[in-house]
This record gives sequence, C-alpha cells and structure tokens, in this order.
Amino acid sequence: MKQALTFLFIFGFFSTAFSQVHVGLYHGGILSHIGAGTDPEKSFFAEARLLAGGEVNPFLGAEILGHYNLRKTTWYNLHAGLMLGYSELDNGKIGLPMGFSFKPIAAHRQFALLLEGTPFYENTFAIRALVGLRYTFRKEE
Repeated sequence: MKQALTFLFIFGFFSTAFSQVHVGLYHGGILSHIGAGTDPEKSFFAEARLLAGGEVNPFLGAEILGHYNLRKTTWYNLHAGLMLGYSELDNGKIGLPMGFSFKPIAAHRQFALLLEGTPFYENTFAIRALVGLRYTFRKEE
C-alpha cells in the first residue's frame, strides 16, 4: 500500500508541475503498459506506467521513467533515460530505456508511434522491447 501511495504522489506532482500531459498504451510480450507523463517534446520528460497483467501473466506492477531527448525533429524524437519499477513478481527493477518516437501525421504531431528497448536488471539481466501509441494533450503549434 505504501508503494501505491508513493506512486500516486509522484504522478500527481508531475501532472500538476507540468502543463502538457501525454498518455500511452504500449505492448511488449505478455504485458501491456498504460502510461501517463509530462510533455515528451521537452528536453527532460517523465512518465509513470502501470503494468497490466492478463491470462498468461496475471501480475500487476508500476514503473517510473525519466527521459532525456537526445534528438528532436518535427518527424521523430530519440530519447534515453532511467526506469525504476516494481511488480508482484519481482522485488524491483532498474533499467535504461532507449526510445524512438515517430510522429507520422504532419498535421497532427501530438500522435506518435513509440519503439522502445530497455536493458534492465530484476534478479537477472534482460532486455525488453515495447511498441506503443502515445498522444500528447496540447495545442497545435
């Protein structure tokens, strides 16, 4: 319960401290991720994700990610960062996510396709790959 309260506090801080918010739905293997965070067009942005289990893997979890945009263009962003997470299955994990956000619609840059790879440690070293959709709630520039 203490972890859930900490997660809600951090998410509440990010959502009030930054005016632009993005939401995303990501899929990787047998887990789906639902995320919300700050504006991914800034140099630094953060995201909180809930790991949604299913029939094969019924375990739930949460992650907090901090990203730095290495390269920003009108069509894509390259970013890397730090991930801290916890789930019912492990005692916590730490990773280094590296992502590519592609903005395919010229007239609607708030929509992005995300490809992300994360080498991480949670009892052993592993690599996770995610594919997802992200939408940023902000006015067109």
